Amino acid sequence: MFDVLAFLFEQYVSLDDYPDRNALARQLSAAGFDEDEIDEALDWLSEFDQLDLAPYAVLDRGTSLPRVLHPREASRLTAEAQSLFHYLSSSGALSSGQRELLIDQLMQSNAQLVDDEAVKRVALMVLWRQGNDLANLLIEELLFSESDVAMH
Repeated sequence: MFDVLAFLFEQYVSLDDYPDRNALARQLSAAGFDEDEIDEALDWLSEFDQLDLAPYAVLDRGTSLPRVLHPREASRLTAEAQSLFHYLSSSGALSSGQRELLIDQLMQSNAQLVDDEAVKRVALMVLWRQGNDLANLLIEELLFSESDVAMH
């Protein structure tokens, strides 16, 4: 699913530009993605479109506090994924609401173990879907950078 999301970001600058679900599924299939991956990613996008973002926006009104992962969340994220999540949270790339939306969406995936690449891609989609251009540049740099940067 996460590879499909990255492909969509690369192909479509704006969310208004991509075709309907059936045409998009055909395009993704032609690009070599597995049908199950396509369905999971398109379902994720559809559910994300229907999310009520108001509860997440409320979190942005208060003081931003550090986020400690619940043991259930931590058990699903690799050490690298946890490090990246905390980096994005503490660097200001994600607001408190976006941070919670990111972790909620990561926990929604079917993946048993979520790696740092998945965190990058879902963070990118969260920011992209909310039209956050400045943060998108940061995430895009992380997603497409060639060098591995240690994040603490």
